[in-house]
Amino acid sequence: MNAIWLLIAGVVGGILGGMGFGGGVLLIPILTFLLGVPYAVAVWINLVVFLPTAAVSLVIHEKNDLIDKDAAQFLLPLAVIGFALGTFVLGKLSERVLRRAFGVFLLALGTGSIIPVLLGFFKKKAK
Repeated sequence: MNAIWLLIAGVVGGILGGMGFGGGVLLIPILTFLLGVPYAVAVWINLVVFLPTAAVSLVIHEKNDLIDKDAAQFLLPLAVIGFALGTFVLGKLSERVLRRAFGVFLLALGTGSIIPVLLGFFKKKAK
């Protein structure tokens, strides 16, 4: 039964990630809080799910001519280096530090997402 939930969590995270919603933002809490997967394992699973999701997204965006090739040529090597460093660091940090860092990331992401919405809301109210 647990394997089915893991599969569902992976598919949902992959679909959301492919749509640009950041599937890992949901996948990690689903794995840790709902399924009891250790945090470091959940992060590794997220990284593994990210690779095929990113590859499929890249093919679709290329097909739709949505990729700035000059930017991609510059950013791709940096992304690979960042991915390698991130996975190395992941193996060295304690679960407590990883959880806190992810929490700070989610707070920053949420704050960065809500501020433009609030600014737009208050601009409409002022008119």
